[in-house]
Amino acid sequence: MNYTRIFPFLRWFPLKKDNVRADLIAGATVGFLLIPQSMAYAQLAGLPPHYGLYTAFVPVIIASLFGWCSQLHTGPVAMVSLMTAAVLEGSRLAVPETPEYVALAIMLSLLAGVIMLMLGLLKLAAVVNFFSHPVMVGFTNAGALIIALSQVNLFLKLPLGRGESFIKDFYMMISKSADTHLPTLVFGGLSIALLLAAKKFRPKWPAALIIVFLALGTSWLIGFDTRFGGDVVGKIPRGLPELRTPKAGLEDILKLLPGSFMIAMIGFLEVLAICKVIAAKTKERLDMNQELVGQGLSGILGSFTQSYPVSGSFSRSALNLYAGARTGMSSIFAAILVMIVLLFLTPFLYYLPKAVLGAIILTAVLGLIDFTAFFRIWKTSRYDGVAALVTFLAALVMAPRITEGILIGAGLAIIFHLYQIMKPEFHILGKDSDGTLRNVDRYDLKTEGKILAVGFRGRLVFANASHFEESILRALSARPDTRAILLVASGINSIDATGEETLRHIVEEFRKNGIDVFISEASDSVLDVLKRTGLHGLIGKDNFRASSEQAFDELSMKYR
Repeated sequence: MNYTRIFPFLRWFPLKKDNVRADLIAGATVGFLLIPQSMAYAQLAGLPPHYGLYTAFVPVIIASLFGWCSQLHTGPVAMVSLMTAAVLEGSRLAVPETPEYVALAIMLSLLAGVIMLMLGLLKLAAVVNFFSHPVMVGFTNAGALIIALSQVNLFLKLPLGRGESFIKDFYMMISKSADTHLPTLVFGGLSIALLLAAKKFRPKWPAALIIVFLALGTSWLIGFDTRFGGDVVGKIPRGLPELRTPKAGLEDILKLLPGSFMIAMIGFLEVLAICKVIAAKTKERLDMNQELVGQGLSGILGSFTQSYPVSGSFSRSALNLYAGARTGMSSIFAAILVMIVLLFLTPFLYYLPKAVLGAIILTAVLGLIDFTAFFRIWKTSRYDGVAALVTFLAALVMAPRITEGILIGAGLAIIFHLYQIMKPEFHILGKDSDGTLRNVDRYDLKTEGKILAVGFRGRLVFANASHFEESILRALSARPDTRAILLVASGINSIDATGEETLRHIVEEFRKNGIDVFISEASDSVLDVLKRTGLHGLIGKDNFRASSEQAFDELSMKYR
């Protein structure tokens, strides 16, 4: 029995000195970024900052032990933090940063973890394919924009309402910009400038941690909270998170279930995207079902140590890979660094301005905003372009209920997909100057003689069988002298019972009217179906051809 499929961490053994050294360096490097990020993302989720440190401890260890992708770094991330806040604020079950709110955020981690674990055990990782790339582009851009705008109040020290419309709340806050707290704006503005400068000129530096230390020292020296009235993180409990059973009423759990499913799906989509990038560089085989198990256990066990939902981090995973991580031990070393902070260093974080955490979030999500992707999608497919744009606008307009926005986009994408299945490509074909059969409309070709050659691209199934038959009849009505029809079947990759019955009806009816039906370039899977149902014999063995061009020439000579 291959135990590494159940316990992926067994792949690390026997431990090699070089691997441990490389993982230790990478883990320390990522840990320096993880500490300030985790506090900032907890703030984004509507939780006190120390819950970010809790979430950066046990879930990170569990995901590295039971996940498959060696360099993936799991923990607090911007998008899942935003969705946690969106689900809880949208449900109106509690007020942010209250004990009730914290309890529900922890319950979300448990529910999302159970969903991912079940999907992984049932090997249903492919379920995330329901969220297409255009929908995710629309949602990611909207989410990143909302995250960025939601941090502006921290730089101005102005209250940001939490009503039914985020856009309205943001507008009301900006209308009071004359009351901006200048010392806070200076702290936030300088932090953003330094983070962006470090990213451009010193990308290898742990810029976020350096700026946190500088901000802490400056805030303490000038009395930012007392003399200037600035907002600081405040007292953070020292010590590791207590073991507690997540608690919530049955009614609250039922209300959280749809949101927890969305968090599980979006979180795993991030993980999937990261793992694909990593696998392309490391050549490591992907096992996304096992990764689902790891992410699920991470959320479940993390909820017992007061953690909120987690996912894979693009920035920390990239840094982990860049720093030379070889196994999942690098993430464990990063979590140990967080543990040291929780045990010994939390009193030093008291004077950290909240605006600095807002700057860390803002600079982290700027890379997620990519409006040029909309133009690429639009040029690829108008349907996908509309789906992406609608998802973006719906998530933005409906914020803080952004989960409803992505559901609208996903639903629209599915409708467009079904419409395209119902209306697949159907072309009348003609002979081009180079001897190949091509679309007569696109290449402006003439069709003469008594042969009607047609091409159909897609699955011939119940959803489009009627369209297929109507298209042939329409083409035939324009060519009443037709004696034979050549169906170029190279584009038909499968056929169901309705498609088979429709093709049988066409063959029988056309023969009654003196029109023969020939099929060329049919795939083996289609031929197998036709043989099993007897339609192959009805059409006749001699009416099947391997080459469409040769069949067209032969039939043109036969039916002159």
